Amino acid sequence: MKHLYERNAKYAKVGSLIGLVVYIAILFVFRDGMWKDYETHLVLGITLFIMYSSSFFFQSAADKLPDEQIVDSQYFSADFPVKELNFQRDISFIPQSYLVSGMGERLYKITPSEDHQLIRNLSAFAIFQGGMFFPITYELKTIDGKLVSQFTFKNKLKFIQLKVYDHTKTHISTVVMPTVSVKNRAIIFDANNEKTHEMEAKSMYGDIDVNDSSGKRLATYRFGIFPYATHPAFEIQAYNVHVSLSPDLSHTEKLTFAALFYSWTGNQ
Repeated sequence: MKHLYERNAKYAKVGSLIGLVVYIAILFVFRDGMWKDYETHLVLGITLFIMYSSSFFFQSAADKLPDEQIVDSQYFSADFPVKELNFQRDISFIPQSYLVSGMGERLYKITPSEDHQLIRNLSAFAIFQGGMFFPITYELKTIDGKLVSQFTFKNKLKFIQLKVYDHTKTHISTVVMPTVSVKNRAIIFDANNEKTHEMEAKSMYGDIDVNDSSGKRLATYRFGIFPYATHPAFEIQAYNVHVSLSPDLSHTEKLTFAALFYSWTGNQ
């Protein structure tokens, strides 16, 4: 995720310089009242200095990482042949996340659908990202833009409904989650509305094991799993979300878990 560090470095440097210019302009406009406000000058000066200095930290982190290799999208295709992955949020106004390897290579991307441009633009505001006022559809795509899956959030006040579709836009499963809960919880139904899985986080921090009715482990959801949390590609994140999938999961289960786990990481 070298590009993520480089973009953070750029935005931190440009943001601090813009902040400095704006503050100088305000000083001249309101010079009678602000020139003697030394406390404000000190606090803002320290803030801008820290912000500008952080750009060198991010650039240094980027320099530690090798140039990102082009991912073979013939392998990481719509078949979604993944066994483990990490979620990583990009730096953008429109929410965009990547499913990345343990080495930080971007394998897939998730972003609001371009089919509804107005809703996509409104997703820049967090209140619209979970389907609060109207359904919002996200697309899971390969790095070269081929559709893997779609999933739609709809907040029905008493619960959140997540409908999952495959690359042909055929409905394959539905996930129901409580609107408010101390721990992440979910019930998964198939396309015929038959319950297939039910899960609950072990703690309020989100560690989850997904088992079938016989107790077989299907997937795990973890924060800060070693060694990924210590890899330079993930140093930029305050937390690291790692998902491990059973190798014999069905295609429908993989897409459903990816959509569900995205919903639990998208608002972090």
